[in-house]
Amino acid sequence: MVDLSIAIVSYNTKDVLLECLRSVHAHTTRVTFEVIVVDNDSRDGTVAALRETYSVVRIIANPDNRGFAKAVNQAVAVSRGRHVLLLNSDTIVRDQALATMVAYLDDHPDVGAANCQQWTGDGHLNQTCFPFPSIRDHLFYSGLFQRIAPSLQSAAAATQAVDCTQSQDVDWANGACLMVRRSLFDQVGGLDEAFFMYFEDADLCRRLRQQGYRVRHLAEAAIVHLIGRSSGRDREHLQLVWEFSRIRYVEKHFPLVKRWLMKGWIAGGIGWRLVQSMCGAPEARRRRIQSCVMAIRRLWGRPQPVEQPLAV
Repeated sequence: MVDLSIAIVSYNTKDVLLECLRSVHAHTTRVTFEVIVVDNDSRDGTVAALRETYSVVRIIANPDNRGFAKAVNQAVAVSRGRHVLLLNSDTIVRDQALATMVAYLDDHPDVGAANCQQWTGDGHLNQTCFPFPSIRDHLFYSGLFQRIAPSLQSAAAATQAVDCTQSQDVDWANGACLMVRRSLFDQVGGLDEAFFMYFEDADLCRRLRQQGYRVRHLAEAAIVHLIGRSSGRDREHLQLVWEFSRIRYVEKHFPLVKRWLMKGWIAGGIGWRLVQSMCGAPEARRRRIQSCVMAIRRLWGRPQPVEQPLAV
C-alpha cells in the first residue's frame, strides 16, 4: 500500500494541470504516492497530453462533466493509498508539503483531515479555513451589509477569520488541498455527490468531526493556489452551481427553524440579483433571470439533479 493517493479533478485545465503534476513529482520525495486524474470531458487535449507526458498517472476519462464530488469518489474508488489527498489542478506543490501532511496524520490518529497554507501566485496568503456556515456568517459577508456599513462589516467578518499563519484545529478547510485518512473517508461514505461543486469540503469536514475526529490546519506546509484557474470563467454558471450547493448544505445541516430563516435570506439575495439584472445587457439579463428562476425552484421545490446547473 502506498502512503498517499492524490485525486485531481480536471476540466479544461491542461496547462495548469501539467504544471501541478510537475510540482508534485519534483517536491514529494519522502513518501510513496500515486496520482489519479479524473477528467470531466475536457475539450482542450488534457487526456492526450497526460498520456503523452505522465504515463505513471492513472487517468479516468469521463464522457461528461460529473462534477467535483463524484469525480473525487471515482478516483478514491480505484486508489491504494493509506491517505487520500484532494488536490486542485490549479495548485503548485512546494517542497515536501505533502510529506509533512502525511507525517502529521500518521503521528496524530485523532486527526481525520489536514490542510496546509495556500499562497497566491503573487505571494498573498489565502483564507482557506473557516467556521462552519451559519446564518451569522452569511450576514457578515453579505453584499448588502458591505454596502450599508462597510467598516462594521469588515470588523464583524474579522472576528470570524481564522489565522492561517498558525497551525490549529479548525471547523473546516477547503478542498483545494485537503488530506483525509482513507479508512475514514470510506467510513463516512466519501464526498456527498449531491454537491456538484462547492460546499462538499465543508460537508465532509462536518461529518468527520461528527465522528469525533479533528480537522487540522498545518501552517508548516504550503502550496501555491492559482485561484479560479480550475473552475472556469462563466461567473453566472458558477454562481448557480454555488447556490445549488449552498441550498443543499442548508437543507442537510441546519435545524428546521434556522433552515427556513436561511432559505428566506437566500431568496432575498436571489431577488436582489434579479433586480440588478434589469440594468444589464439583454443576453446577460436573460441568463441572470434564467439562473435566478432555477435557484428559486431549487430553493422551494424538490432537489434537482446535480447536473441541472450545467444547462445554463
